[in-house]
Amino acid sequence: MSPTDSPLHFGGCLCGAVRFCVSGEPTGGNHCHCGMCRKDSGSGVSTFVTFPANAVTWDHTPTDYESSPGKYRGFCPKCGSSLTWRSVEDANTIDLRLGSFDDPTPFKAQKHLWISTALSGFSKIDPDIDHFDQGS
Repeated sequence: MSPTDSPLHFGGCLCGAVRFCVSGEPTGGNHCHCGMCRKDSGSGVSTFVTFPANAVTWDHTPTDYESSPGKYRGFCPKCGSSLTWRSVEDANTIDLRLGSFDDPTPFKAQKHLWISTALSGFSKIDPDIDHFDQGS
């Protein structure tokens, strides 16, 4: 398959100030139950889709917040929508929030992370995928 045959996925923030296009297929995806992801998303669980960092193009780059050493969360500087999670330890990948995609239906999480801190009921989402007590 040539690069022009790769599927394109589009997304962005709530106000539309930050938009992205990602090409190809994801390399992973997860439901994260950690307290920082709950705070960042305002939800009981955060779902991410992982892609190679070089597969993403931005029309405006999100603003980064270093939530813990070497871990960055990207958000729209205008509306505050949470868009990304990335780690300097693995600079070759980026996690995009499932809800930021214009069409999130092609994606499915492959694992639960930080299940030991999951809120009651949220760990039952996708019960047949792997569950990890911490991150992976």
